[in-house]
Amino acid sequence: MEFDGKVVLISGATGGMGEEIAKLLSEEGCKLALFARRGEKLRKISDKISNAKTECIYKECDVKNRDDVKEAVEFTYKKFGGVDIAILTAGVLIPNPIETFDSSIIKNSMEINFLGNVYFLEYLLPIMKSQKSGTIAVTSTLPDKRGVPGWGAYGASKAAVSWLMESLRAEAKQKYNVNIITIKPGSVETPMIEGYHRQGALQPEEAAEIIIKGIKNGKKIIQFPLFQVLPVRITDMFPVFVYDSIPIEQQKGDGYPIVEEK
Repeated sequence: MEFDGKVVLISGATGGMGEEIAKLLSEEGCKLALFARRGEKLRKISDKISNAKTECIYKECDVKNRDDVKEAVEFTYKKFGGVDIAILTAGVLIPNPIETFDSSIIKNSMEINFLGNVYFLEYLLPIMKSQKSGTIAVTSTLPDKRGVPGWGAYGASKAAVSWLMESLRAEAKQKYNVNIITIKPGSVETPMIEGYHRQGALQPEEAAEIIIKGIKNGKKIIQFPLFQVLPVRITDMFPVFVYDSIPIEQQKGDGYPIVEEK
């Protein structure tokens, strides 16, 4: 798949991976539609990346607000007449340790990390089904199979994303020629992990390059960095008694957690 001439919608476009994806795609000859909560930063990014090869539109969008998401998709469709590729990166990380367990943190995480993507899917899928083509790539997380101490709210919301995308993928492709991609990043140095630095974390531009390459190559799951993928997947296979015996601080080591837009 090539991006040249394609209409690409990006959520979470003012920070982390989303912003870097937008910058890289501005050199691919796309028509970009950028969405995030910070309108002024959106404007600056759009002004910076618009060029002779790239037409860029933008609009404030809070993914927690279903109406905002509906307006974002309609805004893109009215301007460009379709949506070829959607790369959804907006998300939040809020620690939720047992000492301060709070249902409101879980609610907020689910509304942004899970339902925010559900709303985009709700309005993107009818367009792509009618086109009989399209790609939707949604950001989950590399450790999406097992719970990580202290990060239950984040992990639960991202595990829900992985499950949903897995459920949609075959049906969307076989019935409507729509590609469903799950992005599973390991540690990425985005603003939201300030104070939670992880050894060997990728820079956002490195992650963006991997995501774009994965979409071009038609991957169904894009997971990275490679040095974290194997350890995480091996840990997924541990029996419960073995996993529960791992020291908590070690469980929260390299590869945990992953975040997107601040």
